[in-house]
Amino acid sequence: MKKLQAAMEYLMTYGWAILIIALALGVLYSLGVLNPGRLKPVMCMLPAPFSCQIQTFSSSTGLLSITLAQGSGNTYTINGIACVDNALIGSNGLPTNIIYWTNAATGLVIIPNASGVFTSPSGTVLNVKNIKCYSSTGVQVSGLPIGTSFGGTLVLNYTLPSGTYGFTSGSINAQVNTP
Repeated sequence: MKKLQAAMEYLMTYGWAILIIALALGVLYSLGVLNPGRLKPVMCMLPAPFSCQIQTFSSSTGLLSITLAQGSGNTYTINGIACVDNALIGSNGLPTNIIYWTNAATGLVIIPNASGVFTSPSGTVLNVKNIKCYSSTGVQVSGLPIGTSFGGTLVLNYTLPSGTYGFTSGSINAQVNTP
């Protein structure tokens, strides 16, 4: 009889401990603490002479806002910006469809320059708003819950004063931080 009582006490003690641990893990999971997507760093990396920093990424519209700077000694005219999933980048390093480019004609807003021409003299910092981001299926990202991450490629299409055309691309990982 004593062995049966000892076995029952053993099972009850460890049973309660396992139940408490399971409840704690359930609470952590429901709060999003155990969501690996939330652990990705927020970053925007472009090669020199450009640099960028993510300001906002909206959950309802999927529009990205960044701060863009360059320090080349030249003035660049930005013709378009693409924010796409890596699956939409072709072998030439450019987005596979022209629809993915966001420019002044499709609603790109540059602050403080409101002229519609996005010129970036060396050493200036500009806020670029309303950049559309596209998922791997080619659909504009929207409706993501706050805290969700979007990772992909940010591509800049630019022209130098000499008329030389070029593009550069870098990595982006934006986390939805506004409704």
